[in-house]
This record gives sequence, structure tokens and C-alpha cells, in this order.
Amino acid sequence: MSEKLAEVYEQYDMEIISTRKGRGSTIINTADGMRILEPFRGSMVRLEQEYVLKQLFRERGCENLDHIIPNREGQLFTCDKYRQPHVLKKHFEGVECDMNVSEDLKRTVAALSNFHKEGMWVAKEFEERWNETRRLKEERRVAEIREALEDGEEMERVAYLYEISQSALEKAVKQEKMYTDNHKNYNELSAFDGEMSIENVKNRFVRHNAQINKIHKFVGRVKRRNSFENLFLEVCQDFYEQGLLCVKMLGEDVTDDRSVPAVLRSSNDILSRHYGICHGSFNQHNVILEENNVDIVHFERFSRGNQLNDLYQFCRKAMEKNHFDFELLMQLFEEYGKLIKLTAADYQYMYVMFSYPEKFWKIANGYYNSNKAFLSPKYLEKLETVIYQEKEKQEMLDAMKSIVFQRI
Repeated sequence: MSEKLAEVYEQYDMEIISTRKGRGSTIINTADGMRILEPFRGSMVRLEQEYVLKQLFRERGCENLDHIIPNREGQLFTCDKYRQPHVLKKHFEGVECDMNVSEDLKRTVAALSNFHKEGMWVAKEFEERWNETRRLKEERRVAEIREALEDGEEMERVAYLYEISQSALEKAVKQEKMYTDNHKNYNELSAFDGEMSIENVKNRFVRHNAQINKIHKFVGRVKRRNSFENLFLEVCQDFYEQGLLCVKMLGEDVTDDRSVPAVLRSSNDILSRHYGICHGSFNQHNVILEENNVDIVHFERFSRGNQLNDLYQFCRKAMEKNHFDFELLMQLFEEYGKLIKLTAADYQYMYVMFSYPEKFWKIANGYYNSNKAFLSPKYLEKLETVIYQEKEKQEMLDAMKSIVFQRI
């Protein structure tokens, strides 16, 4: 057992049987099941929101999601002897989803649709539960401050211990609430919201296209180009034009062009049917397959928004691992559709998302922000892979297009 984490273990009610190293974490086998201890580097507000979120899912009977386990004092994180905070969560014994096994992919998509179905209800209840949680926390903190002042603590020391301003402390003394600032609550909840509409996706594509164009001009001015830069210039224009077409497909001015779908005309319908809790990083590394269950973990990027984005993220990864197998893609969509029906507009939306050259943009952006004097050879390898996969991707999109637009 790690001596560094001994003080952390002592602050939890658990009987430890064994421990082992995980990916940047410690996996603990206890008498009450598997646990995982992870370093915490995020926002306290986000951690509290995740705790509230998982409470709502558990009330719905969703036991296949990891959830935060408070320590004996009720705190969501615990510091080791070096003052590094850690978070303890429920964990599962199983294996990651194998992206080359179609049955694993189908089971995972089925679990995603169930999570999304429950997430639609949770999204509606979250704001009320979150506001109630913050109100109770506020009341407890104000009571602690008043008790400290009644015990003779100086005002300046109390302000230091509770990390609040003098004015907030005075409000507590006057029995006024400290955390009812509407602007603060709005910002906290806004941080929880993801891409709320197709218009947001369109604007993101516009920004990415502008970045690709900017990087293209930058590389064009380089006098002594390396292999990556020469190859980048050869293919950049084609990928850039793909990005422009995706913006056009999400635009409002395509009624006279029957070659592209006006997905934006169905945007309100898509969002209303798929608005709910989104995982935000749904991939094979965050899915654990047990014999009779599929578990979902690592919700650091969770949000409220268009749940089709989760489905797209996972299916894109699956297609990259399976040579953009169109038949497999349709099977995954059909599996998801058994619980949450996919309409013609949904298929059009997925078509546009797959059409955008996202991997190319990531490579270009990574190159632009890297040290050009010592450019990693991995950039060239990644670019060659994207170019190699592009033909397979276009064949999949052609097959998808012939079916998608028959569903209108």
C-alpha cells in the first residue's frame, strides 16, 4: 500500500483488500467493491455538480455509472500529506470496449442510448437540485462563520480561513445570504451547458475553417519546408473546401441547392428531441464491459446539450478503427435507435458531422502551436494516416448520403 496515500485511505470508511496502479490512478479492491482514487485538478464547482448529477442518476436506478464517494467528513476530495487533493469513486471490474469487435460496439451504443434516455430526465431536474444543494451549503457555511465569530475569532482571521471577502463576511454577520448573486449562479450553470444548438456547431466549423486557412497561409510563407509542411500544402485546400461545404450544409441559404441538406431548418427539432446530459468524452477508454453490464466512467467533460454529439464521437472512433465500415455504422445507429428514435434530420446531422475534416484540423492546430524547430515526426505520421483514411471515409459518406437523403 502506498505510504503517500495512507493518510487519504484513513479518511474513508472502507476495508481495503488490495491496491494496484491504474492509468494515472490507484484502483482499490475493498470489501464493498471496486474503488478508484484519482488526483483532482479541476474546479470545485464542477466536482459538486458531478456529485449532484450522479445522485440524480442513481435515483433513476442507474448503477452502471461511477460516482464520487465523500470521506468521513462529507468532503468530496481528500488531500494527501503533500496537500495534493484526491477523489474516490466507485469503480468496476471489467475490460475496455474493444473497438474491433462489433458486438462490443453494439453493447456500448446500447448503453449510451440508455444513459441518454435517463439523461433527458436528469437534465430537467438538475437545475432545481443544484440550486437547492448550493442553498444548503450556503446555510451551513454561514452558520459555521457565525459560530466562529461567537467563539471570539477575529473578523480578519475568519475571512482568511473561509477565503471570503470582508463584505461577504459582513453579510453573513447581518444574516444575509452570501451566494445568491444571480450572475454567479448563471455562470456556474452556463459552464455546465454544452453545444446547445446546431448554430453553435456551425460557428465552431467557421472558426476551425478560419484557423485552417490561417495555417495554410503561414506554411506557404515558410521558405525551408520540412516533409510535413510540403505534404500539408498539397492537401490543405481539399480539406478546407470540405470544411466550407459543411458550413454551407448547416446554413440557411441552401433552399435552391438540392445537392446539400438544410440541416439548420430542423435544428430546433433535433435539439428538442436530443437535449439532455452529455458525457462529453464518450470513447472506448471510458467504457468498461462486464459480463452482464456496460459501465460508463470519467464524466469530467459532462454537460447539458445535444446528445447526438456523444453518439458521433464514439461512432467516429469506431469508424477510424474499422476502415469506415458503412454497414457497421448503420448497425450502430440502429442499435441506438431501438431506444431513442433517429429521424431523417438526425441522420443528416450525423452526415454533416462525419463530413467535417476534424482530424485534419486537429493536426493543423497542433502543428501551429508546436515548436517548429523540433517538430515531432508524429505530425507527419498522423497527416499521412488522415490522407490514407480519406478515401475510405469518402466511400462511407457516399453510401451514407444515398440513404440519408432518401429519408427526407
